[in-house]
Amino acid sequence: MLSKKPAARMVSAVILTGSLLGAGASLPTEPVEAASTLDSASGIAKEHALTTLHEIYNKAFSGEMPYTAMGLKINENTQKEVFETFGSPPGNTDETFDYYHAEMGHPGFAFAYNADKTISQIRYFGTNVERDHNLGSITPKVLGKQLGSADEIRHISSTNEINYIYKTGNYELQFIVGEDQTVDHINLLEAK
Repeated sequence: MLSKKPAARMVSAVILTGSLLGAGASLPTEPVEAASTLDSASGIAKEHALTTLHEIYNKAFSGEMPYTAMGLKINENTQKEVFETFGSPPGNTDETFDYYHAEMGHPGFAFAYNADKTISQIRYFGTNVERDHNLGSITPKVLGKQLGSADEIRHISSTNEINYIYKTGNYELQFIVGEDQTVDHINLLEAK
């Protein structure tokens, strides 16, 4: 039985076999442990991508993202606190988001804000270098095997992307899958 709280950071991966990975399997939408897949030469990259997936999923239950964004929570922390953590956006803002691009192995993020300047959405872009170690190895099939069926799936007609939505308590994770069938980015926001 899985805990209702996010799992502590794992040192090694757990191998899931049998009916959990069978067709149509539906796993609970609560924190989960990463499964190992070493079925090809790209196994190490895929294993790192799975670890990233589960770190993001588990942190979503507390309204935050891992890595550099750790401690910045939806509806709690402010734009000023984002600036204290990341610095001023390097000229990469629009009317909706402050963008922080991936650099030297650090993932990219973007932040949107409520009227009171608290964070309303955190967007995770992953890393640019060795993308297969990150979002580039996460496909809809991987999401289904690792997290179970999405709570909702939406087609984004303006970009021809698919949004796989997973409820994480008071929040939701939106995995935006591009035409190449890999996750382009992940949105974290308050559940609707």
